[in-house]
Amino acid sequence: MPSRATLLSNYPAIHTSDPEHARARVLDVFGATSFEVPRKEMRFEARANFLQVGDLKLYYCAFASDVSIGFGEVPFIRQIFNIDGWLRYSGGAVSGEVGPGSSTGILPAGIPLRFDFKSSYRHLVVRIEQQALQRYLSVLLGWQIEKDLRFDDAGGEDAAMKHVRRMIFQFASDFNTRGDGYSDLAKAEMTRAAIMKFLMYHRHNYTHLLFREPPLGDASAVKLVEQYIEANWDKPVDIEAMSTVAKISARSLFRQFKKERGYSPADFAKRIRLDRAREILEQSAGHTSVTQVALKCGFQNPGHFARDFRLAFGELPSDTLRRSHRRQLC
Repeated sequence: MPSRATLLSNYPAIHTSDPEHARARVLDVFGATSFEVPRKEMRFEARANFLQVGDLKLYYCAFASDVSIGFGEVPFIRQIFNIDGWLRYSGGAVSGEVGPGSSTGILPAGIPLRFDFKSSYRHLVVRIEQQALQRYLSVLLGWQIEKDLRFDDAGGEDAAMKHVRRMIFQFASDFNTRGDGYSDLAKAEMTRAAIMKFLMYHRHNYTHLLFREPPLGDASAVKLVEQYIEANWDKPVDIEAMSTVAKISARSLFRQFKKERGYSPADFAKRIRLDRAREILEQSAGHTSVTQVALKCGFQNPGHFARDFRLAFGELPSDTLRRSHRRQLC
């Protein structure tokens, strides 16, 4: 199998030339109910990498030969982003074919599906529990949804799907490169942002409500949330908790922040964390690094952290750190 099959390579789950071993692992790791390789296949190789971050799961799979995999009624939705090769899927009223570079629509939970992969096939799959999606959606809307979330089954490569594809592949790349160094705070916020965008960019039976102008809340809501963020700066920005504190929906809270402050709750959290990062750098001992401080304060990209730090304080974090070290040597 080509060496380019490296997506999520730091999170290996399967790599084998033995169909029986692959079958056992696919049933165990993926929760499949069947795994078949045509008898005519003389060449076999399977590779799979698996990453779970909170409510988000990503699977990279590659097959050198034809393979068929079946799944029962699962509690999660999934979307497949094809890289190379061809795939057919079917189950109940759901069926389709996906070619290189395209994607499926949202494959719903609760429907048994069969996937037929042609040789030299590669893809990246995103899985999210149906209940988790509905919980996030309830927070955005500000009330507990009563009807199940149902996505439109259209896939394709329109602007929204291209954005989702880039987001998911970037998420996989970032975690493969720096995942072990991310703080729990950074992981939680990256996952939350990805799932929120997933809900915003896919059409479903609540889309019209998400794009309807939300009502404004009380002006005191902003101050209450700012106080909450200041007291919990080292924890993930919890949209549900902020909505509870403000007693309004997440969308109304974002609108109120924009009206009162001209920025979002996340922007305010970033300002507070930049302040804390500067304090840590100014008081740091000799073994502290800028990257360590960035990750500790919830910044997953050290380059972006350095840029934001310079914009906020007029110097790079490395300059602040060097000045701190010089003071301690005096």
